[in-house]
Amino acid sequence: MNKLAIVVFAASLSLNVQGQQSKVVSAYNSLKMYLQDKTDIEVLKNAKTFIDEASANESTSGKPKTWYYKGNVYWAMNDSKNPVFTENGQNPLLVAVESYKKAYELDPKYEFAIECFGKAQAGYRNLGIAAFNKNDFNAALSMFEESAALSAKNGILDTSAIENSSIAAIRGKNLDKAQEYLTKLIGFGKEKDGGKYISLYKVYQQKGDTTAAMKVLGEARIAFPNDQRLLTEELNYYLLRGKAAEAEKLLGLAIEKDPTNQLLHYAAGTVYEDLGKREQAIAAYKKAIELKADYWEAYFNLGALYNNSGKALIDKANAEKDTKKYDAINKTAEVEFNLALPNLEKALELAPADSQDIVPLLKTLKQIYSRLNMTDKYNEVKKRLEP
Repeated sequence: MNKLAIVVFAASLSLNVQGQQSKVVSAYNSLKMYLQDKTDIEVLKNAKTFIDEASANESTSGKPKTWYYKGNVYWAMNDSKNPVFTENGQNPLLVAVESYKKAYELDPKYEFAIECFGKAQAGYRNLGIAAFNKNDFNAALSMFEESAALSAKNGILDTSAIENSSIAAIRGKNLDKAQEYLTKLIGFGKEKDGGKYISLYKVYQQKGDTTAAMKVLGEARIAFPNDQRLLTEELNYYLLRGKAAEAEKLLGLAIEKDPTNQLLHYAAGTVYEDLGKREQAIAAYKKAIELKADYWEAYFNLGALYNNSGKALIDKANAEKDTKKYDAINKTAEVEFNLALPNLEKALELAPADSQDIVPLLKTLKQIYSRLNMTDKYNEVKKRLEP
């Protein structure tokens, strides 16, 4: 009885294996029929049913051919654009890609392994791009990572997938992943400029690791001494932290490399002011205006410099007990106010109507008009300031 039972079971198992293998064949034949007439969606649905059953069965799920055919069926489903295949959030392309990947991993020497590898890699890349374009950066990152990992299994360094991973990580604010992939890209030693270094510098800044950020920037400046962007990043670092002495040195280099950049001359003006270098500041603001005639911020700063100088002289005069010295200092102050006036008026003329600096500009002009006894203009500005 025991021997008979074993024989019967073995026969049953054999029939099951044959049945599942026939479903793989049926899926292949159904797909072939569909490709001959792509209007026959029912045939493609049959192919899906056959291959789903075969891929879920233990007797055929371990064979690369099963997954290769499943990849082909789902690839066709995705190409059909028929909504029946995307119901309940199903993504045929993702299933196809994962099927090709599995076929390749089961047997890299399988006759269609190279095709499976290529389609899986391209599929992951396309899925990543699609997710990225929908601003789903986490999903995009996952797909690009899969593409890179699959390439690595085949001994290929896919720098494009790694770069895409870094971009998706940055956009998705996954700072750890962004740091990982940017560091890898820089480590390959194939950078032609400081772009990746700047991205890594900004990642470290966002993570609050200033030491690492400046280390990266320093390495980049050595590797790419002529990259103006790197110089600008370091300059901005010092400017934002009020480190005028360090900024002054870098501004000299920056202006030497880009002498027609009005922003650099404007920045130099602010730095020179902080350092108490009046004449250099005036020259820098005037150069910025020369390069950009409607640079209202430069006019504003230049006018404010003269105005502040005039106010400082008034304070000095008020503390003076000697009448002649008092009068002399006041006359000098008046010269400063007269120098400030046309620059501030020009700034008011050029500044956008919605600028938050309009009110401070008007108040400063009101004070100057009052000091210079310019009654009509004083009243005009006073009216503009009334609610």
